[in-house]
Amino acid sequence: MDWIRVAKSVRDLTGMRGRLIDVTEEELQKHNIRATVGPAYEVTQASMVYNVSLYMDFHPGGEEELMKAAGIYGTDLFDQIHRWVNYESMLKECLVGRMALKASTALKGTVTHHPSVSGL
Repeated sequence: MDWIRVAKSVRDLTGMRGRLIDVTEEELQKHNIRATVGPAYEVTQASMVYNVSLYMDFHPGGEEELMKAAGIYGTDLFDQIHRWVNYESMLKECLVGRMALKASTALKGTVTHHPSVSGL
């Protein structure tokens, strides 16, 4: 319930001041467990990117578990542990934006996944 109170607060949970952005692979990788540029980002199966930094104190598995998916597509890892959780509702106030399609991918109309990415 504490997270719900925080998420409904007027605070900017994304750090983006209300704007959504297209997140590149390079930008996503900067926001991983070794992040020095700012908040930890995670990507869902719908290619939505969330800033999970403020959620870490509330995650039942702790920061270490949450950070396993930071800076990557973490859908497979998420689904292994708690597929029934509605992360879209829980993290909607943490939405940073959507993964940007590469130019060649956009032209083909298909989505390709980075080989080192597992999916969220």
